Amino acid sequence: MVIIGYGSQGHAMRSICAIRRQGRGVALRKGSAGVGKAEGEKLKVMEVAEAAKWADVMMMLTPTSCRARSGAIHLSPNMKQGAALMFAHGLNIHFNLIEPRPDLDVMMIAPKGPGHYGAGRIPARRRRAGADGGASRRVRQCPRSHSVLYGSAIGGGRAGIIETTFREECETDLFGEQAVLCGGLVELMKAALRDAGRCRLRSEMAYFECVHEVKLIVDLI
Repeated sequence: MVIIGYGSQGHAMRSICAIRRQGRGVALRKGSAGVGKAEGEKLKVMEVAEAAKWADVMMMLTPTSCRARSGAIHLSPNMKQGAALMFAHGLNIHFNLIEPRPDLDVMMIAPKGPGHYGAGRIPARRRRAGADGGASRRVRQCPRSHSVLYGSAIGGGRAGIIETTFREECETDLFGEQAVLCGGLVELMKAALRDAGRCRLRSEMAYFECVHEVKLIVDLI
């Protein structure tokens, strides 16, 4: 198995790829910022096309904007017959930015959580408190058990693995980020802090009331 990309998700998911044991497993383009990081952890870095010829499973963990180009140029011409192509987000399949060959198995395991708090990336102290992120999955052609095993390996099985589609995962993710997570909620907190400043309330008190306590309310919900 090979992971493509070594950012937040790639670094978190490397443990299930047995890449230390195999001495290989991270595919990156030349000049990528992740090359030095991966090599510093004694991981062998391959070109994406080279990795595609070798791997039975390719997991796309690069930024969304880079995936379509990698898929078209490096993966389609080089992947083995019957190999599996996996995604952590539904956008490229839903919007046909990547069109996998008909012989490839296509899967999605989407960790549900931001940054290092997605499935498999939750600190032990939060995990003990029941804060696992879970994951959603979609299988297009391959055996169902493969995606369940992957989702469980990155920690999603502790909270639950939700059956979904590429469309549903993509559109709910975009909607949630724009309407609530990175949109309405953040703007509400910023506006509250600005108004508190205009009312000459101390910034530290306003922060605790308008930002810090949001987490307490969400935990109760």
